[in-house]
Amino acid sequence: MQETSEHAILPIESVQERDVDLILLEELSTENSFCNWFISELNLPKFSSSNGTWRSITDFGLGETDLLFSYNSNNEKVFVLIENKLDATFQDEQFIRYEKRAKEYVRKKHCDNAYCILIAPNLYCKNQNDFENYISYETISRLFEKQNTKRGLFKSQLIQIAVEKLRRGYQPVNSEPVQKFWHDYWNFKNDKIPSLTMKKPSIVPHNSDWPMLYDNDLKGIIFYHKLAQGNSDATFQNPTENIELKIKENLQEDFKFIKHSKSFSVRISSEKIDRTKDFNKQIKQVEIGMKNLEKLRDWIKEIGINNWLQQRV
Repeated sequence: MQETSEHAILPIESVQERDVDLILLEELSTENSFCNWFISELNLPKFSSSNGTWRSITDFGLGETDLLFSYNSNNEKVFVLIENKLDATFQDEQFIRYEKRAKEYVRKKHCDNAYCILIAPNLYCKNQNDFENYISYETISRLFEKQNTKRGLFKSQLIQIAVEKLRRGYQPVNSEPVQKFWHDYWNFKNDKIPSLTMKKPSIVPHNSDWPMLYDNDLKGIIFYHKLAQGNSDATFQNPTENIELKIKENLQEDFKFIKHSKSFSVRISSEKIDRTKDFNKQIKQVEIGMKNLEKLRDWIKEIGINNWLQQRV
């Protein structure tokens, strides 16, 4: 039997995804301080003022946006399309539909810029390969807790109940065709680029689309081969301003600088790859992506970033 102490009883037995939607809807609709923090955390254009937030918006016949947040950044109108995910898996091409909606909003001049972001428990954020920009439930919970008000502590507790719900129920489900592709990829990489390391795949869920490679001399950098996107990325975790400046000053013509909320990437466009299809029929595309990862690694060492990384450690 559950204890009856007022400190032991949870305010609610279970928190659903819809409940988190409403918490976020209230904050984004009424609290400019939350809006400003939210936008800063995502490293989006600076927040000036809010235009409103709406829940469950369906536009252009391209599916539903959980929350649509509109704000002004100086003289520009910005849309943030928010996918809130607690205990359901992504639908097929769900992120692609988000991107298409964002592009349509801009094309039809509803806004000047539009961004797609994910809000979910950290466990979910780290085990998905679609949304590059996200805020975890845990981060939002800590913000509420720091407010040190009854209202903030109550909302922090609600978010934590949602986190625990996922943590108790999360069990990755292996996808045999994707697992086979990853094993073939791992073997091919070991043969072609042994100097970049990769963990041997074990359980590989269906959505696993970003093989992660590492160089032992480049601490804090992850080399992502983003298969469906067709991108090869070198992602710098928690970089210093000096490292970011050094990278920008030395970008090559075919490199792109991509800013994330807590990191940044240097990207080379490669070839799109379908992880659910036969690996052997896509070897040429895989090899192009791997060579671009190797090119990024060699360039990082050539401009001396590895020395800066060692100094930081």
